[in-house]
Amino acid sequence: MTFDIQAALTEVQTKTHVQIERETAYKWASRAIACYILTQQADDQDPLRWFLDAEDFRHEAVEHAAMSEDNGATLKRVEAEMMPHRFAAQAILGM
Repeated sequence: MTFDIQAALTEVQTKTHVQIERETAYKWASRAIACYILTQQADDQDPLRWFLDAEDFRHEAVEHAAMSEDNGATLKRVEAEMMPHRFAAQAILGM
């Protein structure tokens, strides 16, 4: 993994801070959903590992969504997308 300063320069010069926060929230939410799905699909692997990763990613998604300065619209959308997957993963784990 390396730093991509050129890409970062382009991004911060062409997008607003709010756009970056929103895109980051969606990216973290997508990661969380992926891990919730893997929690449900885990056969011989430890499903709790995937769930804990998902919870970490969910937290990041919520944090960035809260900084989107859109009166909670991004936060509501991120939560609406993640929560059904979270509940399904919790059910698999007996939570």
